[in-house]
Amino acid sequence: MARKILILMMICIMLASLSFAASRRSDVPNIQFLSPNDEITIDLTGKPGITFKWKNSPLPGGGRSAFRFKLIKGFKYDFIVSENLARGVFLIDVPADKFEDGVTYSWYVEQRDSSLGVWSRHDTVWSFKVIKK
Repeated sequence: MARKILILMMICIMLASLSFAASRRSDVPNIQFLSPNDEITIDLTGKPGITFKWKNSPLPGGGRSAFRFKLIKGFKYDFIVSENLARGVFLIDVPADKFEDGVTYSWYVEQRDSSLGVWSRHDTVWSFKVIKK
């Protein structure tokens, strides 16, 4: 009986810690994107690639330790680029050969709070369509 109570207590503690971590994640502010703009068409014909840019603010309360950039084919989990970047990096260049003609891509950036050790949510996702001839 004591063993069952101990197991039940451990499960409760694990669930409480998951709930706490989820609430802490919402404390980390989302990044504001700059370019490429949302819902546009980009003609990559003869161009070397696309530069993705975002703002330095808002900063997390515990300071920022890193960014995480994600580029997705479509809107699902078909990641084309998934890269962790230093906290002082506010852009990334993606070469044209990563993109296909007529395909829609989406992208977002998260930031990691140094004190909490959690990433921001990616509530905002921007998309664009690529043309290559």
